Amino acid sequence: MYARLPEALKEDLQARAAERALTVNRALVELLEQALARSAQGGSVAELEATSTRLTEELAQTRAGLREAELRLRAAREREQLSARLQRALAERARHQLASCPRCRQPLRGSDFLVSGHCPNEQCDSPLSSLLTPTPNGAPEKDEYLALLGALGALVGLALATPEQSEP
Repeated sequence: MYARLPEALKEDLQARAAERALTVNRALVELLEQALARSAQGGSVAELEATSTRLTEELAQTRAGLREAELRLRAAREREQLSARLQRALAERARHQLASCPRCRQPLRGSDFLVSGHCPNEQCDSPLSSLLTPTPNGAPEKDEYLALLGALGALVGLALATPEQSEP
């Protein structure tokens, strides 16, 4: 087969053949084989455009999914921070003195009411349920009940603020 080539193309072909230690004819044959193989693999322009459109749509859907995931992550982080603040507040309140043991008069903290339910004094170990029931004359000790209600309110708030399990 005989082909006439422009001078610039002929020079490029000779340079390529010299780089690869090939003859000019062999370099030309390789280039033609590569071009024909790519042409056969490439498909038509319409197929390439359809593939491009499909991939563009997939990319848009992926980006939308990513935005949704980022919003869910941000909401989860905010819930986690709220939960941590509530836990710190509850822990702080649990350390405060709320009342005195009716038997030994040792100071009682919120954790004594919420966790053990007994006086922390080992010699006493009295149950603290007597502080939760009214006194015989029907008049509760106002400060003790307010402190207990505050601790219970914090506990209920913490329970309500626990994040719900979201569907995957």
